[in-house]
Amino acid sequence: MDFPNYYVYSNFDFSQKSAGATRMLYYAKALANKNQAVFLVSCCKTNFNLNDFEEVEPNIFVLKNKKLTTSLLFNIIFLQRLFKFSKKHKRQNRFIFYPSPLVYLEVLALVYLKGIKQQQVFCELNEIRLYSSSFHDPITFARPLYSLKKIVYKIVFFLIQYLLYFYTGIICISTSIEHYARKYNSKTIRIPILTDPFLELKPQNNSAYSKKGYFNVGFSGTIHPSKENLLNFIKTVDKLFKKGHKIVFNLCGHVYDKDFDLIFNNEEFQLEINYYGNLNQNELSTFLLQQNLLVIPRGYTLQNKFGFSTKLSDYLNHKKVILLTDISDNSLYIKDGINGYIVPPNDNKAMFEKIAYIIKNFKENEKSIIENAYTTSLENFYFKIQSERLHKFLD
Repeated sequence: MDFPNYYVYSNFDFSQKSAGATRMLYYAKALANKNQAVFLVSCCKTNFNLNDFEEVEPNIFVLKNKKLTTSLLFNIIFLQRLFKFSKKHKRQNRFIFYPSPLVYLEVLALVYLKGIKQQQVFCELNEIRLYSSSFHDPITFARPLYSLKKIVYKIVFFLIQYLLYFYTGIICISTSIEHYARKYNSKTIRIPILTDPFLELKPQNNSAYSKKGYFNVGFSGTIHPSKENLLNFIKTVDKLFKKGHKIVFNLCGHVYDKDFDLIFNNEEFQLEINYYGNLNQNELSTFLLQQNLLVIPRGYTLQNKFGFSTKLSDYLNHKKVILLTDISDNSLYIKDGINGYIVPPNDNKAMFEKIAYIIKNFKENEKSIIENAYTTSLENFYFKIQSERLHKFLD
């Protein structure tokens, strides 16, 4: 039997830590075996061969140390090189596109790989780019350049969605995205966030990312105030602090300068808010393990409705109590008071009452919540349980 190899390609850099790189690595773990390899290939400017890949797991290869490109010409050349590289393995290969805000690669790959070379090309759909958080602010005459960019962005991604017709199949991260994708393509599969409940954690015990004697609430990942509803959440936690709760809010991850000032230099808050930087994997593990409560306080936006926060997999791996909002597929997996806590989105009163309840009953409930969350992770998000479904869909 001719077992296919898998080639995941994107404008994103799979060699750098990010939510996207982590998600696709779990895909690779679900697909790789002794007969089949997975190659994570970022769109780069120069030629590549097998020696340019690092085998990060058995039969999982990541392209390293290559200069990425967004050039139209080099996107074309990259696709030619990718196809030529895949043919060296003399198999019926599968190509999986991981989308980015750039559109050259997506259009060209469907024309070249699917159209000209008659390859099977799939798309991993984890958000609807038409509703990206990049353009949450409304169009206004006061900001003509921003407004023009938003109009162009909306037009481009309105048109791009029709490309879904041409993929061999669509891998969807959430129920809402699967319903959306089926308007354009009948072959879909829903694969939620993937994780590894058996992951060996390597914390750095000499680092402190929490405050002794306080209830530590933690958030990791890109610090995007509007997408993550962070300002409303901080106002709620600040209110708890003013009511006498010994509570601090700790954050880590990438943050833009304008957002940094909005959160960490905001004199409106009396609450202690600590920023620990953009941590590496070992530092992140230490950070997460030192928190009492990990939160995903997203409000309702179209982007959040269709997406599914991949940071939930990190949180579950670290066996901590989790609080999130009832957005996207969260309530399919997290049951309030059983394996975590969940509140309606944009409901500050419910969030206030829930955190107060968690603090009051923390010692009593912590053990059972964490044990049940581990079972949920094992039964729903463990990459190995999705392996057979993915192979059947792609092969």
